[in-house]
Amino acid sequence: MTAVTPHLFWITSRAAGVAALLLASVGVSLGLLMGGKLMRGRGPDLRVAHETISIATIVAIAVHGVALLGDHFMNPSLADITVPFVSGYKTVWTTVGIVAGWSTIFLGLSFYARRRIGARRWRSMHRFTVLAWWLGVIHSLGEGTDAGEIWFLAMTAIAVLPALVLFVARLGGAGRGSSSRTIPRSSPRPTT
Repeated sequence: MTAVTPHLFWITSRAAGVAALLLASVGVSLGLLMGGKLMRGRGPDLRVAHETISIATIVAIAVHGVALLGDHFMNPSLADITVPFVSGYKTVWTTVGIVAGWSTIFLGLSFYARRRIGARRWRSMHRFTVLAWWLGVIHSLGEGTDAGEIWFLAMTAIAVLPALVLFVARLGGAGRGSSSRTIPRSSPRPTT
């Protein structure tokens, strides 16, 4: 059995990264359910659950990054884990993760500034949450220690597919109410 102590920070970061991926996927799914008319007025109010999961996601992202500072194998600097393109370790994948993390944190916390920035502007900005989430998925599949493991791929698929299906349905107009209108055809012109 391997001693835990030398790997504690790496294991903690790894666990927090997996937790962030799962939480973000559930949060995005709830947000997509709430944003359309698919569930509006027909089910439970999901706002409290969505907010709680969003905050838990932000905490998991922070723990994921900060725990790496104690990893003696990577030995990253604060800039390595917070500034895109600085890290020498898998630079592209790390940068995707940093951009995903900062974007998720910014968009998640923007909820508390929505009165200042206006509801319409906040909603427009909040739509980018799906992009931030997708960047996080890409980061986990490209850089994660467990990225090639069957259990990790299965877990990721189980967590990601519902959000992906809801997003594709949203793009297709499902859940927004009746947005399809019948367009009258012009009648054929009489020949004279």
